[in-house]
Parts: sequence; structure tokens; C-alpha cells
Amino acid sequence: MTGEEMATFFDRRRHARFVTAFAADMQEGEETRSVIIGDISAGGCLLEHPAGFSKGARVHLRAKGLDMPARITWVRGDLCGICFAHVVDPQQVIRDNVVSAPSLRDLLASVPRALDAVEVRD
Repeated sequence: MTGEEMATFFDRRRHARFVTAFAADMQEGEETRSVIIGDISAGGCLLEHPAGFSKGARVHLRAKGLDMPARITWVRGDLCGICFAHVVDPQQVIRDNVVSAPSLRDLLASVPRALDAVEVRD
């Protein structure tokens, strides 16, 4: 079995994952807590919280552009994987929640214009 075949065999995810890091609210019963989404795909995501999680629990996850019932499918310490009730667009959720870096054009526009008067000699 080739390395690629082994990776496919052991990683049985149906959707591509996108590594990220942003906060979301997870509601389990009457309790709501802030969690970190460490990666996201169309079908679920990786969550982190120091108090840990309960495998099999039904939860509701909320962030910008994401309001989704889900189920915790696995737990390892302060990490868990959840499966969304419906497919989401992970790239849109990331765009909605992760502040992007400014463009070089924006950075240069913020530099004081006094530098324009500096004469450059060869």
C-alpha cells in the first residue's frame, strides 16, 4: 500500500479540512461556553475548550455565518470533533470569522506622505 493509499484509508473524512482559529459559542443543554474552532470542513469541525467535552452530546454551535446543531463524535482531552447536522461552506465561515491581514496597498497608504519628499540618490 502506498503512502497516499494509507493516508486515504486512515483519514476517512468526506470533506476537506481548513485549519483555522476563531471563537464560537457552543450550547449544550442550558450551558453556553466559548470554544475555539481549530479546523472546519463542510461536515464538521475541531473544537477546543479546557473543560473538555462529552462524546455523543448534542450541541448547538454559533459563530458569524454559522448557527448549527451538531453532535460530538470524538473526544481527546480538551479537543473534540463535531459533526454538523447540515453541510456548511467552510471557506465562507472562515471569511466571516477570521480578520484578514491588510493588503500591502493599504499598508503603504497608511505610511505618512512626508516620505514622498525624501530624495533618493544613486
